[in-house]
Amino acid sequence: MQQLTENVFVETGVRGCNHGFVKTAEGIVMIDTPQKPTDALKWRDLIASHGEVRYLFNTEPHADHWTGNTFYPSATIVAHEGVRDRILAEGAAPVIQRVKTMGPEQQGYMDGYVPKAPDITFTSELKLHVGDHDFIAIHHPGHTPYQAAILIPQEGMVFTSDNIFHKCQTFLHEALPQEWLNTLEQLRAIDADVFVPGHGEICGKDYLDEQGAFIQEWLDLVQGAIHRGMNKADAVEELSLLDRYPMDIEIDFMGPMVMRWNVNRLWDVLTD
Repeated sequence: MQQLTENVFVETGVRGCNHGFVKTAEGIVMIDTPQKPTDALKWRDLIASHGEVRYLFNTEPHADHWTGNTFYPSATIVAHEGVRDRILAEGAAPVIQRVKTMGPEQQGYMDGYVPKAPDITFTSELKLHVGDHDFIAIHHPGHTPYQAAILIPQEGMVFTSDNIFHKCQTFLHEALPQEWLNTLEQLRAIDADVFVPGHGEICGKDYLDEQGAFIQEWLDLVQGAIHRGMNKADAVEELSLLDRYPMDIEIDFMGPMVMRWNVNRLWDVLTD
C-alpha cells in the first residue's frame, strides 16, 4: 500500500486493478476493490484503522474492479448505470469460477458468494460530497463504454481506471478506440497532477501521449492487415504487440489470449 497524500492510499502491487481509499472528515471513500478475497480482507483490515467505509466507486464493468464489493457490506456503491447492468447480468457463477483459479486459498471465500451491485448510478457525471472532500465521477468511455474517472480536487488527483495502463499491456477487448483517444484528451484538461491508472504504477499527464500512441499503434497494425487483404482468423492468430509491454501482475499466462482479444475487437470496429 502506498500513501500518496495525508488522506489518499492506493495499492498497485497485487493482481487485479489498482484500488484506493480516501480519508474524509465523515468516513472512508473507496475507489474499486481488490479482486482476490484474501486481498480484499487484508485491505478491509487496513482501512478499518482509518474509519468506516461509507462509499465505494466502481470505475468500470470488468470484474477485477468489483469482485471485492461483497466484502465491504457497509459501503454504498456508486457506478455508471452500465456497470450495474453488467454485474447483475453476469451473476455469481463466472466470478466464483474465475476467482477459484487464483489459488486454493481463495476458494473457501467464494462459497455462497453473491456479487454486490451499485446502489447509486449515473450516466454522465455525478458529484459526491463527503466531509470536506468532493468526488467527481465522470463518464469516460474508452476501455469499455462504461468507464468512469474519479476526480478528487482537494487531493489534486484522479483515478483514471483502465483508460490508462501505465507501462503494461493494454486490454482493448471491449474498446471504443476513438472515444478512448478523445478521453485521453479530456484527461489532459483535468486539473489534477497525479493519475492513479487502472493498472501499473502511479503516473501523470506525461504518460497520456504514450498511452494514446499505443492505442493508435494497435489500430494501425490491424488496419494494415485489413488493407493487405488478410482474413480475420489469420489476423487474430498472427498479429501481436506482446513485445511492447509486460503483462500486469500475475497474468503473464494471459498474454497470447489478450493479443487475440485485441485484434478480434479492433477488426470488428474497423470493418463495421
